[in-house]
Amino acid sequence: MTVRGLVVLSVLVVLTACAPPVAGPPSLAPAGDELTEPERIQLEKAEYLLVRRCMTRAGFRYWLPRVLTVEERKGSRYMLTDLGWARKHGYGLRLKQELTAAKEHDPNLAYVNGLSADQRGRYNDALDGGPGAATVTVKLPSGGTVSGSSGGCVGEARDKLYADHEAWFRVSKIATNLLPLYVPDLVADRRFTAAVRAWSRCMAGQGHEYADPGAIRAALPRLTKGLGPDRAQALEVELAVAEATCARRTSYAETTRPLEREYRDRASRPYARELALHRRLERAALERARLIIGSGA
Repeated sequence: MTVRGLVVLSVLVVLTACAPPVAGPPSLAPAGDELTEPERIQLEKAEYLLVRRCMTRAGFRYWLPRVLTVEERKGSRYMLTDLGWARKHGYGLRLKQELTAAKEHDPNLAYVNGLSADQRGRYNDALDGGPGAATVTVKLPSGGTVSGSSGGCVGEARDKLYADHEAWFRVSKIATNLLPLYVPDLVADRRFTAAVRAWSRCMAGQGHEYADPGAIRAALPRLTKGLGPDRAQALEVELAVAEATCARRTSYAETTRPLEREYRDRASRPYARELALHRRLERAALERARLIIGSGA
């Protein structure tokens, strides 16, 4: 694979890592009337409340899944720019381990495992509609397709939240899959490469020889191998703080944020109608979500 190919891959992987299902590219602040992260959290909480109401009606118990906080969502950016977050979490590897552990101890999982085979089948049918449920298939902007069930309590919850689950599913998959359309051109842009080179020189001045942030993340498993948890965390924090410090010193964010917006806007033009509908559906859903959360569903 070429150097440029590795950079493209690292950008795509980091931009999509740990992001919530319906979130946009996490490297940018929302533009226009796009939802903020706190607003997206409200949508997720409301959806889970509606699912719980439906599952209770179907005769099953359902615990609300843990929703990632705004703080926990910050580590998925291509380059860290938040110095405070870097000092506290490094690259968020410990956070990810805690989230993985929380999923493994999800009370819903324990509950389902404790059901009989027949009850487990009925539980799954109630949750997502089962094998015979209607599905929605969407062609992604970058090629390929993605399908999702529109049945069960999840489908019902999204119908109530978004008014039209199938329409929302279609446009949300378009809105959240634009990265592959513009990232290859973005990372080849001389303004982007100049910003990354300036950052790399700054890092070298601090004793860390890395061509780009992806190189640090790729090296972390090797660098922390054999270290105890505290030493590994200290090393991770040291590198993350250096990365964020150099991002600030070289004005990386100020250079690349408008640049990414330029490329994203260009890639979005063929999907203007779908993206406009996505924003309208989410804005309307947000009002419903606030009422649902207020009532406790």
